[in-house]
Amino acid sequence: MSRADTFHIPAALQPFARSLTLPGGVRLHYYEAGAHDAPPLLLVHGLGDEADTWRHVIEPLARTYRVIAPDLPGFGRSDRPRTAYTIAFFARALAALLSALHIKRTTLAGSSLGAAVVQRFALAWPDMTAQLALLGGALPVRPGSPPAQLLPFLTPVLGEAMYTSLRGSQDASYETLRPYYHNLDALPEQDRAFLRERVWARVWSDGQRRAYLSALRWLVAERAFRAPELRQRLVGLKTPTLLVWGDSDHIADRAGAEDVARLLPNARIVTLARCGHLPHQERPEEVVALLAANSGIIAVS
Repeated sequence: MSRADTFHIPAALQPFARSLTLPGGVRLHYYEAGAHDAPPLLLVHGLGDEADTWRHVIEPLARTYRVIAPDLPGFGRSDRPRTAYTIAFFARALAALLSALHIKRTTLAGSSLGAAVVQRFALAWPDMTAQLALLGGALPVRPGSPPAQLLPFLTPVLGEAMYTSLRGSQDASYETLRPYYHNLDALPEQDRAFLRERVWARVWSDGQRRAYLSALRWLVAERAFRAPELRQRLVGLKTPTLLVWGDSDHIADRAGAEDVARLLPNARIVTLARCGHLPHQERPEEVVALLAANSGIIAVS
């Protein structure tokens, strides 16, 4: 049983909605806000999310930046090709997007999986990368296991069945969001209503199910088999990097952020109080202040 995707565009973001087709034929949905001659900022969402995760920060950041926030291929309103959804695949899609928009150098901010993607982008295209901001994520530099709540999704067939089983109850699908927040119930009523409808759209999308499970399994494989290699590569990454972590993040291990920060020659960590895995949703004003510091330059000491 399936139904049409219902990834509606929030009214506040409709003026910024754009789309284009990348080489190879994949259509990408994205938001663009701010002056074209402002410093560009690419916002990259996490696993199973969409560009709407940045809904509270796009307009404020557009006062400083030319903000670009895409739905990664496989998610939201972008096309969902049948492919391996690796970190490298997503990084290549970002490079193609920037090329299509004639952006030669940019700051990138990534949430969760998106943080790993923007770091991979920086390793592949250092000349295109001005600065990085990693929110609740980074490339894996030590072998390890994913969060316990994701383990059932790693097994083929079982993972697909687990994902599809959430279609039985909108309440149950909404409850899967709880670990990602310091306090889901404390979010504004409008946010909770939006998230309730959005997670329901996600679980009913067969294409997004395929992309989600592929991306998750490849991410786990990267952590298991490529962490030492990535660790060595990050040692030489001189890009100024800001790591933003919630003090109640139950998804991404703070120790992993500290490992990454120690490897990088130009990095620092900022911890936000009463905040979970998605600082830009629970503490948007603080995230905007961090990213907009010094007229678009992330200050790294």
